[in-house]
Amino acid sequence: MNQDPTTEIEATGASELENNVVELAERARETIVEFVQEQPHAALGIAAAAGFILGGGLTPRRLIRLGLAAGGPALSRQIVDQVMRVASEAFESDRPATKRTTPRRRAKSEAG
Repeated sequence: MNQDPTTEIEATGASELENNVVELAERARETIVEFVQEQPHAALGIAAAAGFILGGGLTPRRLIRLGLAAGGPALSRQIVDQVMRVASEAFESDRPATKRTTPRRRAKSEAG
């Protein structure tokens, strides 16, 4: 059996893949250069954040603290709202059906 055609096909496929990767990398580089020229402050911020994360600055403990600091107030409001809703539903379901209606107000002549 001759394995040369298979090798040529594999070499051609690998060459095309390599060319596609090189082309994609070149387009990504051009896009990044354009972004840095248009928005240098945002690019510096992104670079600093990436360096901080890759440098090990964002540990799971810090990530949890950051998440709680950012989402804590909203989360606690949601929890309070849910507890109040459940409590009011439980309170209303425990009352008998006759007591669910509001009592009649007494006239001023009856009250005095």
